[in-house]
Amino acid sequence: MSAGDFLRGLLSLFFPERCPFCDGISVGGEPCESCEQSGLPPGEVRQLPVPLRFGSCRCVTSYLYEGRVREAILRFKFRGRRDYAPALGRALAETLRRSAGLRGAYLVPVPVSKRRLRERGYNQALLLAKEAARELGIPCRELLEKTVDNRAQHELQRSDRLLNARNVYRVKKGNAIPGAAILIDDVVTTGNTLAECVKTLREAGLEVRCCAALASKGLRRPRGVEKTGKP
Repeated sequence: MSAGDFLRGLLSLFFPERCPFCDGISVGGEPCESCEQSGLPPGEVRQLPVPLRFGSCRCVTSYLYEGRVREAILRFKFRGRRDYAPALGRALAETLRRSAGLRGAYLVPVPVSKRRLRERGYNQALLLAKEAARELGIPCRELLEKTVDNRAQHELQRSDRLLNARNVYRVKKGNAIPGAAILIDDVVTTGNTLAECVKTLREAGLEVRCCAALASKGLRRPRGVEKTGKP
């Protein structure tokens, strides 16, 4: 047994890994058997409201934002549960394997404002993107930065979210790179945040293949919206 294996084993005795969906002890921090059997709500594929002149773009999601999935994301995002990132990132990676072309692709997390980063201590989209990229064997690149500390989208009415997300991102200097970006976020609701990121990258001449989020909320599955299936 290597020293690394011994240390990981010792840590697991005092800090056991937990299922992200029920927070019960789980081998490897994967979804436990009970959560798997309960039927975690499968995600969907939806079109984002990208302005017509910037082309269309779809977003694939691993789950619907309800029940245990919602509680897991709230703990991950607002209660410091960064330890969920590997399992949630692997779920997102599996969705991308099934639903997106990965040849020449790299993952780009949606950025948060500097104030939000100071308050929370981390960007949950970046943690997801890093874990998914590691699982897929592709790069993760922080190409975008947030230049306006606007209100959080979940605090606003649906009708106000489009204006709130407009012109708040920019591409970092020196980031004209080959390949195609796949934008990553934790939750998609109206899609305005991801659509604005797509517009910003394409406006700078970068290719965007699609977007992906861990969960989607706010829309039921109307005609033309596909299920992505169980991760």
